[in-house]
Amino acid sequence: MAKYFTIQENKPFPNSTLTVIYYPESIADKLNREDTSQKVLSFFEQNGYTNGWVGSIYTYHHFHSNTHEVLACISGDAEVQLGGPNAEIYSFKAGDVVLLPAGVAHKLITASKDFQIIGAYPDGKEPDMQRGDLEHYSEIKERIRQVSKPKYDPVKHLEGGVIKNWKE
Repeated sequence: MAKYFTIQENKPFPNSTLTVIYYPESIADKLNREDTSQKVLSFFEQNGYTNGWVGSIYTYHHFHSNTHEVLACISGDAEVQLGGPNAEIYSFKAGDVVLLPAGVAHKLITASKDFQIIGAYPDGKEPDMQRGDLEHYSEIKERIRQVSKPKYDPVKHLEGGVIKNWKE
């Protein structure tokens, strides 16, 4: 069952009026295999999320103004802050998937040694890197506003939270 979080604006981090969609243990059936990374990347590709990578989350607040981002934890666990400094910290463990709308700041707080994630983007967009810029804040917010809703949900394809809850 998906969970939804609204992350309020926290200047210089715009965050989003779209909800963060969290799917606990939604890829658990793809874990603990020799080909876990490839299975998860293929799963996302089937749902229209490409340009995938395997790695971790940066240890500084950042966001993407030109694309949404799906993250799947394939091993270990972590605490991730969403929304910028002084914002709430969320647990993220193997099998969990989170879809971050464009503009939502995220930062790795702590992680187990084996923490590893896969990231991907709707339609294979190349994400920009934003770290909170008040000088260009209104331009960045406008760029975020123009990011279109993905055609498919990264986990449930035509049935998931993107389709049901994200309105343009």
